[in-house]
Amino acid sequence: MSDKKNYHRILLPTAYLPSLEYMLYVALAKNVVIEIFETYPKQTWRNRCTIMTANGLLNLIIPVIRPAGNRTVTKDVLLSPQGSWHNKHWRAISAAYSNSPYFLYYSDLIRAHFAEEPTGPLHIFNSKLLSAILHELNISANITFTLTYEQEVAVPDLRGEMTPKLHLRKKQSLTEWPEYHQVFSEKHGFRANLSVIDLLFHLGPDTSAYLHEAARLNLPQLSEG
Repeated sequence: MSDKKNYHRILLPTAYLPSLEYMLYVALAKNVVIEIFETYPKQTWRNRCTIMTANGLLNLIIPVIRPAGNRTVTKDVLLSPQGSWHNKHWRAISAAYSNSPYFLYYSDLIRAHFAEEPTGPLHIFNSKLLSAILHELNISANITFTLTYEQEVAVPDLRGEMTPKLHLRKKQSLTEWPEYHQVFSEKHGFRANLSVIDLLFHLGPDTSAYLHEAARLNLPQLSEG
């Protein structure tokens, strides 16, 4: 992934309110291709994100429907109405970040996607959230979807680089995360690489600058290109 000429185009999985690591790559790339023809893997960031609450880290997990069972490809994975999850997720987000500096400023941006029960493919819901956040942050990456599945690709392949297991073990591939004040940092300490909304609600318009600084620290060979 150190080849600058290839890094203008990268391959990523779909992700729900992505981690900062994911967003860092998106901020650096000019063209982001989202994989939707893979066989959908379970227990990944594709349908979950992590936020910090008064009680510690919380995984928000979207229930999904896989019409073809274990053979379902990502483009066919559907949002499930199970348990009114969209209401629960928004209540958790609101409770976690209502006292953060920029919650009132950005809350409508996020809440709009939870106001009614979301339906349809998971990757479309994820992409709408991502596009709204990128637009707000003036990050101009071009987002497209794969047209077929390819095992070997000629661009940086990040489809399997970021997983919840590595995240929970604090073994992320990127490790240099500048600290910023978090609402519950006095109780739980600073926790890096949470969902992008953690950064957005705490740093607001400085979110993009933070991502580029983190890129300079973690990926100097790319961020300089």
